[in-house]
Amino acid sequence: MRTEDELTGALRAAAERAPDEGDLLAGVETLRGQRTRRRVRTLAAAAAVVIVAVGGAGVRSVFSSGGEGDVATTTTPTAPFPEVTKTTTLDPQPGKAVPAAKLWPTAVLTVPTTNAEGMMYQPITGIGATEVLLLASSGEGTRIEVYDTATKRARVVTTVPIEPTAVPPTVTADGKNVAWMSFGTKRGVSVREIWTAPLSGGKARLLTTLSGPRADIDSMAVNGDRVFWSERRGDVWGIPVSGGASERVPASRGLRLLRWPWASDAPVGPDVSVRGQSKVVDLTIGSTIKVVTRPGTRDLRCGPFWCFGHDETGAFLQRIDGSNMRRLDDRGSWGRQAMAPILNRFVVSNGGIYDIATGRTAAAADGRWTAVSAGQPTIIYWEGGRGTFRMLNLAAVPPPQ
Repeated sequence: MRTEDELTGALRAAAERAPDEGDLLAGVETLRGQRTRRRVRTLAAAAAVVIVAVGGAGVRSVFSSGGEGDVATTTTPTAPFPEVTKTTTLDPQPGKAVPAAKLWPTAVLTVPTTNAEGMMYQPITGIGATEVLLLASSGEGTRIEVYDTATKRARVVTTVPIEPTAVPPTVTADGKNVAWMSFGTKRGVSVREIWTAPLSGGKARLLTTLSGPRADIDSMAVNGDRVFWSERRGDVWGIPVSGGASERVPASRGLRLLRWPWASDAPVGPDVSVRGQSKVVDLTIGSTIKVVTRPGTRDLRCGPFWCFGHDETGAFLQRIDGSNMRRLDDRGSWGRQAMAPILNRFVVSNGGIYDIATGRTAAAADGRWTAVSAGQPTIIYWEGGRGTFRMLNLAAVPPPQ
């Protein structure tokens, strides 16, 4: 590691393990969480200055202590593939997994399938310990609502200005705003509109209209005062929520948005691409964490800590530096789709929901769905009792003890 920016990027990855991350639901930062992470990142930047000042020996000591706060860096490991320190072979049979409601009771919620007016609900993401962001639609129109599972009441965030027969928008949110992408065509050319509204409630604002190749968007996020998205061909763009011109994010050329501020040089997924990934980039400062890939690996997808991939034996996890390999199966029951671990912690597939932090596997009901959001999916839901969904919010899972 040669520069302060590189070290700050690595420490930012460690900051994702700050205690308040357990309170961030589906990538949505509460204002308290935003303040906590800003403090952590400020301290990380300050630490970077101190560590770089003391020289290479000081840097090595920071990254040799082990544990979950350990961070892969842009330096080359001493050995091409560090010794595997822990290998876990799981039985992927759903009957051997623990029901999600028993394993993580506070993260499993019950939500109605329709609102009081009969509009059909589609889960999007969690925004609090008991609150869920939902898309409500009917022949009359489409709205974004918040449902509180504690009070069993819903409130309207905003009305989505699209035709009732149009393709439903894909939506994302943080602690202050929601943003969404509407789909359409004009004279046979694809068109995408990017909108936003305050999460507390208010009128929708059209930020920009994209057409042609620039309309082929694969991921989107809102963070504070800006909305970000990436094109499927590469490049990440941003625009103020208050309106203005969109701009390409520096250091994002050819990259795809994983979840702000992290971007990848491979498709975000889930998909069936065999293309691997070589790096994760922190777009706030442009620092890069390199991915170490073992021979025979295909469709490896990584966040700043962990990677999920396949080889001729089956599915596996590894640290981004190639160490700590964990076998998930040897029979293909964890599927062949490529996707980075969700929130640096979870792998979701046919075999269940595997928690990297604890090594436990949760089972949801058969026929479950993954909520469609504009970024990494973090809600898994299935039919509950009459007229309800049961819902697992991965970002509400408590931190490991």
